[in-house]
Amino acid sequence: MHFLLILFYGYQLKDLTQENALVINNLSHSYDNDKGSNLILDSINLKIKDGELLGLLGPSGCGKTTLLRLIAGFEVPSEGKIFLKDNEISSSSNIVVPEKRNIGMVFQDYALFPHLNVFDNAKFGLKNKKNLSRIDYLLNVLGINSLKNRYPHELSGGQKQRLAIARALAPGTSFLLLDEPFCSLDLNVKLRLRSELPTILKNFNASGLMVTHDPEEAMAICDKVAVMNEGHIHQIDEPSELINNPKTLFVSSFILGNNVLKITFSGGIINTVLGSIDHVNLQENFDIKYLSISPKSISIQKSDKGKGTIIAKEYLGDYYIYKVLVEDVYIRVRTQITNKIEIGERCNLNLIKNMQYFLFPGGFKNKI
Repeated sequence: MHFLLILFYGYQLKDLTQENALVINNLSHSYDNDKGSNLILDSINLKIKDGELLGLLGPSGCGKTTLLRLIAGFEVPSEGKIFLKDNEISSSSNIVVPEKRNIGMVFQDYALFPHLNVFDNAKFGLKNKKNLSRIDYLLNVLGINSLKNRYPHELSGGQKQRLAIARALAPGTSFLLLDEPFCSLDLNVKLRLRSELPTILKNFNASGLMVTHDPEEAMAICDKVAVMNEGHIHQIDEPSELINNPKTLFVSSFILGNNVLKITFSGGIINTVLGSIDHVNLQENFDIKYLSISPKSISIQKSDKGKGTIIAKEYLGDYYIYKVLVEDVYIRVRTQITNKIEIGERCNLNLIKNMQYFLFPGGFKNKI
């Protein structure tokens, strides 16, 4: 009895210790013959645990798609290595061809076969064509089993994307690459399908990497998010950690949508275009240059003698976002909808007491 209990608890502990599904070590890539010049990716390192969904987040042109192609096996890395389940699948001298990687790919444009119906599309990559029970199970879990005889042109966008996910998982794939999977969907379908994605992956014991340029999308459903810009990964963390402790100026502006203001710092006082912050407890030798602050942390009042001019405004249901020009600096301010100011009118901006801000370089967090 005791022996059986030891085995049971040993199994549980092993199950709770997640292994790495994907590991990338010092990966660099250039499309030029000179490996050291014009790097699209520069020394990328990341790990994705079993069962984890990692969001790869960054603006257009930052290298996200190139990294996806390298993981999929469509490109040969200039330097570094990629491992899937501890097996090396990519290096500058060793490449496992895409079809032997056991990696599923979900494209933003679905990439379905127009001449095949739903069932035949889903089973296309199945190795054992005689065992079709997995296809029925996949279509049922994804809610499209009743559509198995329809063709792609007879499906909605959400149904097409569900089919694309089913086809990617059909061969028993344990890892999915998702390239902007929701960008072609209307808002309601996007919200519903993206909320289901983590559950779908867990149901099939699959891990995934999802490429997106939308911070809200990545933060909403991913276990961790890697924030990328200009070929570098700035930070990999859980969504809450990215919000509370951004490590770089880019992360704070891209993830939080913060304003970035140049500052001077002397005698414990920070001077900005919006005014001063006193009693800042930092050593004078810290080379801080920028203050990152949320649009919610700035107040705005209409004033004919104000230093700011309203350049643009957005109505977002519960609040306005005003774009204000102050001394050649553009600043975004969030305010309640009762605070109406028209484009071209003058205004005053002030820092709100006790609101949070960050200082960079360094990522120092403080309150006004």
